[in-house]
Amino acid sequence: MKTRCFDRQATSRPVAASLLASLVLSLAACGGDGDGSPGTTPPTTPPATPPAASMDVTLAGWPGLAGLTVKADGKEIAVANGAFSVAGGATLTLEAGGVELASLSPRHTITVFDLLSSRDCQSSPELGRLLSLLLALDSDQDSSNGITLAPVAQPASGVKLAALSEQELLALETRLVGRSVSITDALRAANAALDQETWTESLATRTSFVNDMTVLQNYLDRVLAELAMDARALTGFSYLTDEQAARIPATLKSQGMAFDGDTPVFSWRYGLQRTSAVYQPTLNRPLALPADIQSEYGASADGPHMGHIGDIDILDGKLYAPIEDEDDSSQQSYIAVFDAKTLQYTGEKHALPLAEHADGVPWVAVDGPRKQLYTVTWSTSAADKLNVFDLATFKLVRSVPLQTSFNGKRVQGAKVYHGMLYASSDTKDGVTGTDLKRKRIYKVDPVSGAVIELMHYDEPNRTEAEGLAFGPDGTMHLTVIAPYTTPIYGQTTNPRPFDESYSIDGDDWNPSATLRHFKRTGGPLREKLCALGA
Repeated sequence: MKTRCFDRQATSRPVAASLLASLVLSLAACGGDGDGSPGTTPPTTPPATPPAASMDVTLAGWPGLAGLTVKADGKEIAVANGAFSVAGGATLTLEAGGVELASLSPRHTITVFDLLSSRDCQSSPELGRLLSLLLALDSDQDSSNGITLAPVAQPASGVKLAALSEQELLALETRLVGRSVSITDALRAANAALDQETWTESLATRTSFVNDMTVLQNYLDRVLAELAMDARALTGFSYLTDEQAARIPATLKSQGMAFDGDTPVFSWRYGLQRTSAVYQPTLNRPLALPADIQSEYGASADGPHMGHIGDIDILDGKLYAPIEDEDDSSQQSYIAVFDAKTLQYTGEKHALPLAEHADGVPWVAVDGPRKQLYTVTWSTSAADKLNVFDLATFKLVRSVPLQTSFNGKRVQGAKVYHGMLYASSDTKDGVTGTDLKRKRIYKVDPVSGAVIELMHYDEPNRTEAEGLAFGPDGTMHLTVIAPYTTPIYGQTTNPRPFDESYSIDGDDWNPSATLRHFKRTGGPLREKLCALGA
């Protein structure tokens, strides 16, 4: 039978002594073990918390963090050659010049990327602010050899880097050491130190595209016949069977390339093409120029003009095509959106600001993780900057000054890979002692505007370097159009298509092209450094 404690239904008597006795007995029963027998529960002592295991920590990698002040739970600890030991459960605070850079839990390796509020190894304004302070405090002002932090005569107190605006940070740097480093310069110092890499092509893996020039000539005959009837419309370009399309691959793959998952998609001046993994056409849209855009160009005051599709890009089922007036690229340019599977125009188009696209839009590159879209016009001073658009609204977010202008570089294609922009440049610089012309691949940081020449290659005169793309396995694919030759068309009495500046000798009418495949054989130090603290 269980004893009820303070049971209000229990019988009571108006006798004080009896009530007291009952109360005492009741309390004694409540302290028992629950079976009616009295007892007491001895106080328990919580087990002692074992001391946290000691952890060895190394401050590693560029720009060199060995000179930072390190505190564990608010107390400064000794750091020898960038290494120290600390209790695993401690909270670390890292400072430079008295400025708190970060607060974090211990880990075996701490890199500069671990000092960010959200670990991101790409360029960012936050990384720029951190590097700005460290490089400003560097004793010899040479970022190539890392940083050496000398004691500051009057260090900051109670200042957190995260709370400072760019202007406040630069003013603080000047107060601490009499100099400052802009965020752009700080990020470009990181680019120079961390972003070199090596790519290698195997000549045996080149994919050759060879046109059947008779099929091409007949195709152009049909085009000319239609243009003679209505020069404003380009319907003649649609008159191409799938079998004929398969026989002029150099033409229909001559402008750009992108991947829809693992499926290659190509562009040429007027159309689009999906292919198999070995680049055989599976869907042809020889004329894909949106009619509403072409009608605008076709109504030009000085006579009908034609649209031009450049190097495309694909993200989440949408194909983004840059379109310009090929007869006057100073006119309005657009980004048109297509269904990547059907290659049909969705009706969505976005007019690009003329000031930033004074000479058309030869390519577009989509940055999915950042939800942005990039362009650079073909030439003029407007090619001094990278245009950054919001992918959702297509509003111009900012224009990033390029460390090396693209004006005169003839950049004909670009794509984003691992947070960086890779650009194919059809430069025509002469190679001493030869008739060859030098072409280049650039790597561009879309945040800092740094431009690194990754590699160059030399080609015969009148060769065209066109678009590029990255396959799902990381292979970089580059389209190169063979040198112009005297075409079959020139042996007939028919006039050359269109005019002398746009003839069968143009890059889309060449007899052949190659798709070149590059593997990255030496990754950037940035990725290796990022992996250290992961």
